[in-house]
Amino acid sequence: MNPNIDISIIIVSYNVKEFLHQCLLSIEKAINNISVENFVVDNNSIDGTCELIRSKFPNIKLIANSENLGFGKANNIALQKAQSKYTLFLNPDTILQKNTLEVMLNYLETNSKVGLAGCKILNSNGTLQLASRRSFPSPLTASPKLLGLSKMFPKNKFCGKYNLTYLDPDKSYSVDAVSGSFMFSRTKLLKELGGFDETFFMYGEDLDLCYRMQENNYEIHYVAKTTIIHYKGESSKSAPFDSILNFYKAMDIFVKKHFSRGYFLLTTLLLRLGILGHFFGRFLGKFINKIKIPITDFLFIYLSFIFAIIIRFDETKWFFDYQPVILLYTFIYLILASFFGLHNRKKIDFIRAFGAIILGGLINGSFTFFMPFIAYSRIVFSISFLFILLFLPGWRIIYYLIIYKKIQNKSYTHRTIIIGAGPEGKRIAEIITNKPELGYLFLGFVDNDFENPQTISTINNLTELIKIKKIENIIFSSDKFKSADIMRLMGKIQHLPVNIKIVPENINLIYGKMHIEKLEDISIVDIDYNIYRPIPILTKRIFDIILALFLLLFSPLIYLVKLISRYKTSKIEINNYSIKEWHSSNNNEIKLSWYPMLSSIISGKMSFVGDLLHLPNNIKTRFYKPGITGLAQIENLKQITMKEHQRYINYYMRNYSLMMDIEILFKNMIR
Repeated sequence: MNPNIDISIIIVSYNVKEFLHQCLLSIEKAINNISVENFVVDNNSIDGTCELIRSKFPNIKLIANSENLGFGKANNIALQKAQSKYTLFLNPDTILQKNTLEVMLNYLETNSKVGLAGCKILNSNGTLQLASRRSFPSPLTASPKLLGLSKMFPKNKFCGKYNLTYLDPDKSYSVDAVSGSFMFSRTKLLKELGGFDETFFMYGEDLDLCYRMQENNYEIHYVAKTTIIHYKGESSKSAPFDSILNFYKAMDIFVKKHFSRGYFLLTTLLLRLGILGHFFGRFLGKFINKIKIPITDFLFIYLSFIFAIIIRFDETKWFFDYQPVILLYTFIYLILASFFGLHNRKKIDFIRAFGAIILGGLINGSFTFFMPFIAYSRIVFSISFLFILLFLPGWRIIYYLIIYKKIQNKSYTHRTIIIGAGPEGKRIAEIITNKPELGYLFLGFVDNDFENPQTISTINNLTELIKIKKIENIIFSSDKFKSADIMRLMGKIQHLPVNIKIVPENINLIYGKMHIEKLEDISIVDIDYNIYRPIPILTKRIFDIILALFLLLFSPLIYLVKLISRYKTSKIEINNYSIKEWHSSNNNEIKLSWYPMLSSIISGKMSFVGDLLHLPNNIKTRFYKPGITGLAQIENLKQITMKEHQRYINYYMRNYSLMMDIEILFKNMIR
């Protein structure tokens, strides 16, 4: 221990750079004449947290972990290095009052029986955060909270015992536990107890530490003389794990660890079942919210068949006989709706709904007209098709006109990032920031350096950033990132539900596919590659597999030709996997060099039509999987420049269709 250091402040951070910045500034104002050593333990953030600490706060002791170790373990790493008399565990999304450190230091100095203390914690809207003071989750205290009685009767001692809502929040007193977002304790005592129990990844470790403190005859106090603000949940928003699951898992660990020996099995079981039931209630609510669109579609399709049967037969007795065929047709309609992106897109798309229903009608119609055992009634099928064609796009149009526009009028915004922090990117950011009615919530830049304070991640972490921050819109600024970079990045993020746009340098037009919008002096058009859409992906994959399996039927004959011609097998290393091809002893071109590649096509490593198999030395980037043939291969260019290669593959990916693949294969056969 170092007697010259009063307090060690330990902050564990994960992707909350902006909140951490404000927190550290508030600490500087609260230090006064107190000697402080400050630790920031970063759990592998991707938002430039470490760069911020090194550049803006060089005196802070930064511990940069290579992975997310969780709350307890990360705190313990810094605790082992702490040299002060007292330690403050502090969340990064908090702001201290100027007197906070002084009040807490004096309180523990004058109350020797207190091992750990917390202060009054406010939410960002000024209300008291209930976790500021609480009881341990025994069956008697936790049951009213799990049943919702604590919200109904907060001032009742029995109902409000878990969060002590019946006590005056402006007075200090002894409690069972305080919030892990602010825990002020004695460093020597913390080290004797081993710090936090690392069994808890996130949540529950604060309760456990308070419990062990009291087992060692120390008191836990709530101190109302100072206040902090806690933007609750900011770190858990960025967590790649399910924070709800971790919360209930932590509660279960706590109950099992501390109460199973002291309570009858039945009461412990009831508490754990209550925790489990509450978790599944939350999970069920989230699940229903995710499937509400397909459920709505299902109900309208089913309703369409009911109407069709009533119109056809003027009675409902046939309804039960039609159940098998109704379920079959409904399943096909829903599958096609999903492939058209109607169930996983954030925007309501009634145009795609028309396309999905028409294609579904053609498929189901083929059953009706060509499979007699399914053809219960062609009239029922036709009438139901018309109703479905009305209902599925119809409810989307009504939703858009009535509800969606109301949301838009309330300045509902889409979470947006800009790729490139150059002059053009800054210009776009300024426009969408100053015009909230455009519907863009600008979160920051993605760039390969953190010179701009609004840069929140690097290009290498783009995929993780989209998932963590729930990004909806990506705008590319091509003064720093060219079309080749965009093509490569789109291949990495094409499976994620984001809208991609681009602003070329020095012109006020964003190139793209269909949708055009105006941002002051800039026209924005969404960009997309046809080959990344669900239906083309499925169509191309099925075509590749069927054609490859068909050609494999000729294997005995082909391998006989190989034997006679004395072809040898060699391997090509592409993107960390091997592809086989044949070559002759004198290395002359052979007609069947591609035949052993069929297995790679079936496995999905290759396609019949795709990028160049052998990239020239002057081309380093592959934008799509290699193919036996393709647009560039048909031209049979002995030399191809990087721009020519990019132009060929860009055109193919944008305009892909099954007929294009067939045409390319046919031309390759002729050549």
